[in-house]
Amino acid sequence: MNDDRMDFSPLDPTADRKHFERVVASIGDRAALELARRRARTSAFGQIAGWRRPMLAAAAAIVIASVAVLTQVTTPANDDRSQGFAIAMGVPQGLAEWVTGGGTPTPADLLAGLAGEGEGAAQ
Repeated sequence: MNDDRMDFSPLDPTADRKHFERVVASIGDRAALELARRRARTSAFGQIAGWRRPMLAAAAAIVIASVAVLTQVTTPANDDRSQGFAIAMGVPQGLAEWVTGGGTPTPADLLAGLAGEGEGAAQ
């Protein structure tokens, strides 16, 4: 093992002060345009406008995926499991049948179902 210290002075960027200042100035000059562009978009509407295209692309991808899934899914007309779940959640059986069966209740049937009396009402 060598106990001598290593000399890192050749790696010091500030050794040649004039060269270092020129490098810093050139970086600042090249970044000025981007920094000005970012300052121009500091409002909330400017930020949202900058995200418009990525959000539209994400929304389009979600719509395409959703349509693809929905075209492949088939459900039975009267699913007993969904009725059982609705009843377990406290929904009266008459209302659960109307919702899962797709029927349209009359206002009187709806009120009777809410009161728990619509066991065999219109479907």
